[in-house]
Amino acid sequence: MKASLVVLLGASLVGLGGAWLDRDAQAGQSHPAGWQVHEPIVHSNVAIFPVTGGRSHATRNYITLDEGLAVGTVKVTEQGAGLIRRRPGGRPRPSRDFGTEQAQVNRLVLINESDKALILLAGEIVTGGKQDRVIAKDRVIPPGADPLPLDVFCVEPGRWAGASVAFNTKSLMAAPALREKAQVAKSQDEVWAAGRAAVGGVAAEAGAVGGLRSSSYAIIAEDSELKRKIDSTAADLQQEYEKALRTQLRGKELVGVVVAVNGEVIWADLFAEPALFEKYWPKLLRSYVVEALSVPRVEHARATRDDAERFLAEQEGKQIIEVEPGEYRLLEVQHPRYAIFELTSLLEKAEPVLHFNKLRKEPTARPRLP
Repeated sequence: MKASLVVLLGASLVGLGGAWLDRDAQAGQSHPAGWQVHEPIVHSNVAIFPVTGGRSHATRNYITLDEGLAVGTVKVTEQGAGLIRRRPGGRPRPSRDFGTEQAQVNRLVLINESDKALILLAGEIVTGGKQDRVIAKDRVIPPGADPLPLDVFCVEPGRWAGASVAFNTKSLMAAPALREKAQVAKSQDEVWAAGRAAVGGVAAEAGAVGGLRSSSYAIIAEDSELKRKIDSTAADLQQEYEKALRTQLRGKELVGVVVAVNGEVIWADLFAEPALFEKYWPKLLRSYVVEALSVPRVEHARATRDDAERFLAEQEGKQIIEVEPGEYRLLEVQHPRYAIFELTSLLEKAEPVLHFNKLRKEPTARPRLP
């Protein structure tokens, strides 16, 4: 297996993939890269700012984790499961088995049997196996690649057993506070704490404290009371989102969103083209809803479009560049107040930026749980 190349660079001002915003630009005005932030869709304490434009790049030669899991061309399993590698269109043959090694909390194995490259995003949660896990970083996995060791964190403390070593056919997206702990803190204890806080906060909002059947973050998609509360809020936001698509955003290419909770801008997810963003949107929306429901509401706190534009504009910090030669480049920018992650595919000559993610560290203040 090829070793990734990691390069640390000093503090500097960076224009990530052309994703530069003129800090003096007027609200709603396009910046040189073509992104434009629009007025927010607001429900309760969450505001979602649609972002349109940008340098669009077709992603039809890529698949998402959910697409691959659904049709069985992507498999995620515990380490040591003896996967069989099947090249697209070829005959099956034994693959490298991370073989005699036993299953580990922070390591899974993934195989991409698709004829397309797989995009993995930090924060995607796979359920099943011996315990549920969250993906630790963005990456691109070529078609037909050998089984890949996958760095993960557990989001289900307490369970270490299962009828199958394989994982289910649909993933979740973690709420921003949990994603931040996986991407930036890279601490298992902090991931567990963020997961407990998110579940506990939503349970309190839904009036379900004390009756939860599991300690897994995935309970938010399984418990009827929690799911009902999340579904209701997500449906209200989706309705306003669709209304915006028919009116203020009609004819525009929506490539992502900036998110604010309790009047503070905390997050941005932007993609290479509208089609790719649309694939991730349903589970991204639910992740933002979980974040908003999991913290006490601050009445009358509102972020503005200027706030969202300034959030995208700030891109100073120490750069860390991880390169998997011929596959992907992950640029990380660390600042005391925020972090930026930019995933670039090296499978194409154009080297498209597939995903741009910016997060405010410690996204939202949380109550201490009993």
